[in-house]
Amino acid sequence: MPYPQDALITSRSTLSSRLATQRVLILDGSIIPLTLEEEQALCAFVEHGGGIVFVGNAAENYRGNQLLSELLGPLHGFCTPRCEIIARAVDSNHFITRRVDPTFAIKDEVYLLEQIPADAEAVWRTTWQYVSCTLAYTRTYGHGRIFCTTLGASPATRAHPSFQQMLARASRFVGGADTQERTVRVAMIGYGAIGFEHGTAIDAVPGLEYALVCDRNEERLALARQSFPSIATCTDMDEVARDDSIDLVIVSTPPNTHASISMQMLQAGKHVVSEKPFCLTTAEADTMIQLAEEQQRALTVYQCRRWDPDYLAIQQIMQRGTIGPIFHMETFIGGYAHPCNYWHSHEPISGGVFYDWGSHYLDWMLQLIPDPVESVRGIEHKRVWHDVTNADQASVYLRFAGGQEASFIHSDIAAALKPKWYILGEQGAIVGEWRHETVKTRRWSGDLIEERLAPAESLPELYVFTYDADGAIQRQLLTLPPAPSYAFQRNLANHLHFGEPLAVPPGQSRRNIAVMEAAKHSAEQGGETIVLKC
Repeated sequence: MPYPQDALITSRSTLSSRLATQRVLILDGSIIPLTLEEEQALCAFVEHGGGIVFVGNAAENYRGNQLLSELLGPLHGFCTPRCEIIARAVDSNHFITRRVDPTFAIKDEVYLLEQIPADAEAVWRTTWQYVSCTLAYTRTYGHGRIFCTTLGASPATRAHPSFQQMLARASRFVGGADTQERTVRVAMIGYGAIGFEHGTAIDAVPGLEYALVCDRNEERLALARQSFPSIATCTDMDEVARDDSIDLVIVSTPPNTHASISMQMLQAGKHVVSEKPFCLTTAEADTMIQLAEEQQRALTVYQCRRWDPDYLAIQQIMQRGTIGPIFHMETFIGGYAHPCNYWHSHEPISGGVFYDWGSHYLDWMLQLIPDPVESVRGIEHKRVWHDVTNADQASVYLRFAGGQEASFIHSDIAAALKPKWYILGEQGAIVGEWRHETVKTRRWSGDLIEERLAPAESLPELYVFTYDADGAIQRQLLTLPPAPSYAFQRNLANHLHFGEPLAVPPGQSRRNIAVMEAAKHSAEQGGETIVLKC
């Protein structure tokens, strides 16, 4: 989330004009020296209700100035060598640190503050040789506020997502934002297998409240009340739409109802989170997005697997350029087993195999290769499981504007598994091999029970292959990063309370639907290539 670049003052020529037109200024210490008149103007600016964010070298450069030292307060610190610094939020309920990742690491030279003003509030700290040092603090001055952080001296730190989020929050804070927030009351329509997961996450995220569950099945409502005693329940969706105390609705019903229910709730003035898939057709997606824009309400899709550790690890490898630009990608999920007999296996309700795991896998692929999709080809097989209407196996083949190609296979008749991930880059490759895990317990008699997990129930082993100058291929097993806690729900709350960008904007989900819909049409036409621009 980028901070407001128009508030950054890096030259003397813009300082006077920005003082007259902006409510918030950002100083990085690059204007040296400041004249006495400039210092007086800055102090008066804050004293009369303005806000200043000091970043990077500003504290070190200005702490000795005659008047700016009054704004900053008495400071004492020291410079570190270039090394890893781990920032830790001091108070998880502070406006600037609410619902953010509580720690983040940067590699930089940093001016650590051993002493900050007695009336200042430390926001971010780090530990240096067993001593707690301040990285960021807030302070009031007259009718205004200041925020000071010694992070951000280097471009790499300024580009870090957590630093960007810090500065955006700090700009809002010193601009006079109300630090109190009204809780967003959440209703869920359809309390299925995912209901407990949603409720647990909502209860864990400040600023959200799990308030109401709607389901036509009284037994499921009883389960919801048992797990979440404070919620209300109902069996009629119209009650949810009419309830003015409900701000946001999670649509967790079968896919063929997502569009109609989401539009009903948007028209009732609710923000909407749809379970995946977003809907079944591109036309439905366009109508939903247009309605959300007209109603000025948030619309997003619960793409929870964007925070799976193997996908996060692949993103990190791509960002580092380890294997170079991707030009070929294959993904796979499945095995040889009878599909479930629930609605997931009934195409008129589920949309078909493309819309099941494909909602996640295609979303991953479209994020890793953001170039426009130029063509789609889909192939389906119906050979073994004739008692269900979904295809036994479905394949999607994509061609991108940059020449990249990608494929996804979901199979319930694959006696031998392909890798989960097979990614080729110009300088290396990534392969994700399925792990074959078992859960071991004992019977009352002491006999061993071994239950083999489905491949999708455990994370893959992820390998990176790189090419050396001497022609050798190096193979490295990656340690997967931990999955962040409740990342989707924290982002959702931050969007609703602070206007931070949605992690899953509806336009991205619309692109996913366009690909799946085209793949379905292609399969119905015998695998004919569908030209697509999305």
